[in-house]
Amino acid sequence: MTRRHRRDFLLDSSGVSALAASRDLLVAYLELLEQRFDGALLIPVPVLTEIRSGHRGPDTLVDRLIKAIGAEDDIYAPLTVEAAMRAGVLRTEALSLSRHNISTTDAQIVAMAEERSHVCAVTIITGDPDDINLLVGLTRRTNIAVDVPG
Repeated sequence: MTRRHRRDFLLDSSGVSALAASRDLLVAYLELLEQRFDGALLIPVPVLTEIRSGHRGPDTLVDRLIKAIGAEDDIYAPLTVEAAMRAGVLRTEALSLSRHNISTTDAQIVAMAEERSHVCAVTIITGDPDDINLLVGLTRRTNIAVDVPG
C-alpha cells in the first residue's frame, strides 16, 4: 500500500456554497480525499460569518454539508491570534497590489492555510481564485494550492 500525503482542504464561502448545492461535487471532493490524500474538508471559522444567514433554506444546505463532511467539532478550522495578525499583513500587502478591495475573510483563510502548510499541504476551494491566488502568492508557500469547484 502506498503512503498517502496529508492535504487539508479549506472552504471559503463560495466553496461552501458550491459543495452545499451540489451533492456530486461534494462526493467528488470526498472521494479525492479518500483515494489520494490523508486529510479533511474544513470550514475556517471566519467563513461562518459569510455562510450563516438565519434563514432556513440556505442554512439547511449548509447544515447538510456539515453533516456530510464530518462531526461538527472536527470540521472547523480555528483562527489563531497569529493567523489573524498575519492576515492583516497579507491583506495590507495585497491591497497595495490590487485595484480593488481584498476581503478580510479571504486574508484570514490564506493566513490559516499558511499556518497549516507548515504541517501539511493545503488546498483552498474558492469561487474567487484571483484574490486568493494573490494572497497565496504573498505567503511564498509552495504547498498551498487553489482550486475552483466545478
